[in-house]
Amino acid sequence: MNFDEEWLVSNRNGSYASSSVSFSNLRTYHGIFVKKVNDRYDRYVLLSKLFEELDFQGRKVSLDTNYYRDVVYPQGYTFLNKFEQVPVPTFLFDTGETKIVKKVVIDPEEDVVVINYRITGVKPEQLRLYPLVAFRNYHYVIRQSQREIRCEEEENAYKFSLDNLYFRISKIGVFKKDGLWYYNFRYPVDEARGSNHEEDLYLPGHFEINEPSDEITVFIYSEEPLKLSFEEVEKSYVKSRSSVHTGNRKVRSLVRESTKFLVRGNIIAGYYWFGPWSRDAFISLPGILLIPKRYSEARELILNYYKMIRNGLVPKTVTDPDNYDTADSSLWFIYAVYKYYQYTGDLDLVRMVCPGLLGILDAYVKGNDLFCIDDFLVLVKKPQLTWMDARTGDTIFTPRTGKPVEINALWYNALESVKFLCGKLGTEFPENLESVVPKVREKFHDKFLKGNSILDVADPDDYSVRPNSLLAFSLPYPLLDNFIEYRDYFEELVTPYGLRSLSRQDKRYVGRYEGDQFHRDSAYHNGSIWPWLVGPFITASVRGGADLKKLLSYFNKLYSMPIIPEIFDGDPPHAPKGCIIQAWSYAELIRAYFEDLRKQK
Repeated sequence: MNFDEEWLVSNRNGSYASSSVSFSNLRTYHGIFVKKVNDRYDRYVLLSKLFEELDFQGRKVSLDTNYYRDVVYPQGYTFLNKFEQVPVPTFLFDTGETKIVKKVVIDPEEDVVVINYRITGVKPEQLRLYPLVAFRNYHYVIRQSQREIRCEEEENAYKFSLDNLYFRISKIGVFKKDGLWYYNFRYPVDEARGSNHEEDLYLPGHFEINEPSDEITVFIYSEEPLKLSFEEVEKSYVKSRSSVHTGNRKVRSLVRESTKFLVRGNIIAGYYWFGPWSRDAFISLPGILLIPKRYSEARELILNYYKMIRNGLVPKTVTDPDNYDTADSSLWFIYAVYKYYQYTGDLDLVRMVCPGLLGILDAYVKGNDLFCIDDFLVLVKKPQLTWMDARTGDTIFTPRTGKPVEINALWYNALESVKFLCGKLGTEFPENLESVVPKVREKFHDKFLKGNSILDVADPDDYSVRPNSLLAFSLPYPLLDNFIEYRDYFEELVTPYGLRSLSRQDKRYVGRYEGDQFHRDSAYHNGSIWPWLVGPFITASVRGGADLKKLLSYFNKLYSMPIIPEIFDGDPPHAPKGCIIQAWSYAELIRAYFEDLRKQK
């Protein structure tokens, strides 16, 4: 058992509970009650830990585990015999004479975390629960301070608060006030990342439960408690997960777990630190919403972004709604609308947003301070407008000014998609755009195909071997259809966990995503493996005549993972890095399976 494996349950607000299997917090982002507090998706760790101690005739047993500076203490993980991620995180502790099954779940709609204990065997004389509170932004840490953390008894709960932040724990047993600080918790993952990694936590008091019953349930919440049992909350949480009909158990699990990214009217890019990003949401929409037939939610997402279009552009992220510095998000929006129509046939939605689609195309034709049309292709004027946008301070690690290959594949796809949708609506496709379509195809071939190579950027020409040209093969309207002829070109990038963002033969290649932010960002798009690129790779491969069984077998390790991260190290053993779960990692594996692998069996 990997005691440092991470688990997470989230709800439609973007709030969550998460920690490691041993319940030792490894990151500042871990916590039992982490609440989204505003529309920018700022989240606060309110309750960092809730740990247990049991008394057996004078023998104390702690189920807790923590990393400190020089020691792991206590070592509750030694009592942990089994862990299951699904359907909800479940932990089986065995002290020898007593077995305790602990489950953690969050209500799918309300900010309510529920912890359930089932005790069998010899009953402890007393069970004590210790809440350690933080009341801090989840990016940071706290130290012992003079902050006044208040504790108030209410009718059915104890309320803990600091300024305008608060949460409640339901009454269980007897609450005894302590007012103590616990010092020097160490978060090893953040330490390795060169970020905040050591803090103190406050214990306002603890709960003592004498002669505990067979089952104990703890409710942790901010507003009114749910008038539901643990079983009802668990059932509601499980029911809220997506499902699909397929004989592939691994894919069913991916679809179910992908629901964790869903918030009201949007898709979170990844946990822990992202909110909704438009590019990620549009790429993720087919796999996370359309394939599981969550059509009404897909419709709501599209309309939400449609309302945010300004001057023909979709914002980069809803957490910074005034940031329109992206050359591809608006083109991905057209892709999302096209895919939505493919799955639903909903012409009413297409009719509603069609003015926005035409406005996007018009914005590209007219140009702006971000991009313009040069010789029928999109020329990007700034170095940080594609998905490869890592930057630390003044250093931009993958500057891609000029004509990026995937931007122009998306441009062609957008033109063809809107032309198709206009046809379905019986609306005239503008003549000036109609004449552009064949020219884009012609100019693309002239500019980007150089012998056995495909330029990553043209004007100035960049021969870097990167995976971006995959989109020219894999989008609904491909510019290239001879993928098998370029299979060797991508060979250096392909791994069982996804595609490297840069060839290992390139002198800029960085094989490990580690260290402080500067060193991590230097690897982010210069060697790190991205699982989401498996989707375009499978689509391109299948269109090129690849063997379906061999493809699925090659990526079996990735499809089999309990959680799919944002990236992996480019170098073996390809350790998972970045966000522990990333929306488009799930979405593209799901989409490629259902659209390209399963349907052709």
